Amino acid sequence: MTKKNKIKLLVIEDDNTMRQGIQTVLGKSGYNVIAAKNGYEGVRLFSEEHPDLVISDLKLPGKNGMELLKEFLEKRPDTIMIIISAYGTIDLAVNALKLGAKDFITKPFTIDELRTKVKHVLEENPIIKPIDNSKSNSTFHGLVGNSPESKNLNRQITQVAKVNSAVLITGESGTGKELIARAIHNESIRRHKLFLAINCSALTESLLESELFGHEKGAFTGAVKLHRGLFEHADGGTLFLDEVGDISLRTQAKLLRVLQQKTFQRVGGTEEIKTNVKIIAATNKDLKKAIHNNEFREDLYFRLNVLPLHAIPLRERRDDIPLLIDYINEKKALELQVKMRQWSPKAMEKIQQYTWPGNVRELENFLERVLIFANEEIITETEIYFDMIESEPLSKKGSLTDVLDDTEYKMIIDALKKTGGIKQRAARLLGIKTSTLYYKMEKFGIEINDDI
Repeated sequence: MTKKNKIKLLVIEDDNTMRQGIQTVLGKSGYNVIAAKNGYEGVRLFSEEHPDLVISDLKLPGKNGMELLKEFLEKRPDTIMIIISAYGTIDLAVNALKLGAKDFITKPFTIDELRTKVKHVLEENPIIKPIDNSKSNSTFHGLVGNSPESKNLNRQITQVAKVNSAVLITGESGTGKELIARAIHNESIRRHKLFLAINCSALTESLLESELFGHEKGAFTGAVKLHRGLFEHADGGTLFLDEVGDISLRTQAKLLRVLQQKTFQRVGGTEEIKTNVKIIAATNKDLKKAIHNNEFREDLYFRLNVLPLHAIPLRERRDDIPLLIDYINEKKALELQVKMRQWSPKAMEKIQQYTWPGNVRELENFLERVLIFANEEIITETEIYFDMIESEPLSKKGSLTDVLDDTEYKMIIDALKKTGGIKQRAARLLGIKTSTLYYKMEKFGIEINDDI
């Protein structure tokens, strides 16, 4: 297929790194991608190039995404447009759908989410025949692996995505529980609606309730206006409750009510609000033990655990590691704008032999460090070091919880040192939210001082 026959995509994004990353990823997927850095340039390219699909951020210098949508639809009523929105612009994104946008994607998003969104909106257009942009059968909505364990998990995801029943994902920290949740959403009929995620362990009880259910104006000190919570924003879509085992008993009772009655009240309100949300919860805790200790409601557990899935630790699917390295290598190289690296056979052997207590998250952070600091194109085994002492047998390292806590502590210290103590940058390096980093720092008693 020649370039002129390729499906043409117009990307309008003012952030240089984001724009270049989208252009590179979709270009490698076989599309002809042109890009604009502001609304005015977007209008010009739309008129000159006649793209098959427009991907535009909502917040742009010059004309914003909503103005562009209206103008493009006036010029060409058959315009196919995907809106990029941040958390704070979700309401605008929903309005964009009402005005005629085909879909939207919320920041931050993965390479595979973007590819999937583009593929789906093009498939639904009767005129345009989308190309097959799947790289291989080893990647499933960002879940990488060809091992029997990975293939079985992918089959389970496809099955649970067909129904609206609640899903409970268990597994160790760093195993990709949110990726599994996103895969379920993207495989379901809800994929054109919002997928929203919240880390329940990173917020206080009152703040978590406000984020989940919203609050009325004047409900408490500082509530100066009405705030719609995630159950309202995610109506028709999917809500992912990460670390659900850390929710207080009071909030558990409110969550149970939503699951039972499909209605809720905002904090400080009396109105019963209906919601149609698929609930996916995740935890690395033993909820049965928590029930025994009166820390988790048994009735809520049975409501959440309708369809159980288990995220497989990396040490139990070592054959997937080379595939994961290739995938993460490409992703991080695009994100960081650095060269991709190759690995010597002995280096790859050393990586596969490591236990990876932090799972895929630890592997991803390890590869990011290598990409940034390595001087050679080919990485040898002498250049590889891990956060943990490999020579110690597992029996001498304490419990799995101790091992994971120790790893988390070291990784946080390392990230803070590399970023000069700037928490926002450290959180990005670790691949977590800033609020989660604050929680972890408090948990481990980490303070910014002269040593960091």
